[in-house]
Amino acid sequence: MDDTVKKILWILVGLGILWFITGGVSRMEKNGLFLTPPTLTEKSEVYGEIPSFWDFLKKPSVNLSTTPEEKIQSEIKKAQEEAEQIEYDLEKIKEAERTSIYKDKIEISRNYGSRSDVDEEYIKLRVNNLNGEKIQISDWKLRSAVTGVEVYLGNATKIPYTSRENYKQAIFVEGGEDIIVVTGRSPIGFSFQVNKCSGYLEQFQDFQPGLSKNCPRVEDENLPVSGPNSFNDGCWNFIDSISKCETPLEYPLDLQSECRSYLVTNVNHNACLDNHRNDSDFFKPEWRLFLGKSTELWKKDREIIELIDSEGKIVDSYSY
Repeated sequence: MDDTVKKILWILVGLGILWFITGGVSRMEKNGLFLTPPTLTEKSEVYGEIPSFWDFLKKPSVNLSTTPEEKIQSEIKKAQEEAEQIEYDLEKIKEAERTSIYKDKIEISRNYGSRSDVDEEYIKLRVNNLNGEKIQISDWKLRSAVTGVEVYLGNATKIPYTSRENYKQAIFVEGGEDIIVVTGRSPIGFSFQVNKCSGYLEQFQDFQPGLSKNCPRVEDENLPVSGPNSFNDGCWNFIDSISKCETPLEYPLDLQSECRSYLVTNVNHNACLDNHRNDSDFFKPEWRLFLGKSTELWKKDREIIELIDSEGKIVDSYSY
């Protein structure tokens, strides 16, 4: 390389260093890239921007033009998506209109609808926590969404005496209660709320599912332990042999007459109701409702059973 070329290179390097010291690219970004030509009344001005170093690293955007066919397809797809959204929103509105205000308050918790015996075919409803609220369900119904069969729950007897007329009334349920709805007829002729004396009914009738036999014990009643009519040892021994919720059907021949008279009068279902109906724990959180049908209501399989409120709205459904 001759001396002339070297001198030119050094001059260029020097100019570059001078340009960098005086601001370089940042000066151009600040002041602009181009000059407007001066006029007689105005000075020249700098305008335009120079890209920074980072702008060069950005991925350039490419604006690809679409064909008319592609635009039409895009519009059709957009319209389809909007139509699907409208259909979804309408279905949600319809579902809300069909749903009862009692949803989640009362549920179908168990189903024995596949039983072939109408007295064993039953549905169990569960009342969730209602915070003190009571719900009237007498005009509610159970319905098959498959066959369309439906049946009302009806009224019930609050305190069910046997062998006498009972007053039927609307059913009001509370939180924590179970409602067993049997397809067949009631063994005692009516629906009722279970109480602490209901176990006596199992001695002569067959309930499905069975009633709890947890009646008050005879020895815990107000028995005469002293005085002229007090029970003797033979009476007490016989009382100890009596099972809960059972009326004695046979008595020893030598049983004390006062003892026999007391037991015949007081150890039975109706006497238990009279003696304990005012107890704070008399009623149990369970109802037995009987639909009184002689044939099965629900399919053995591929069935959907709905609980419908008085306004015809769905409270709950159960499928199997």
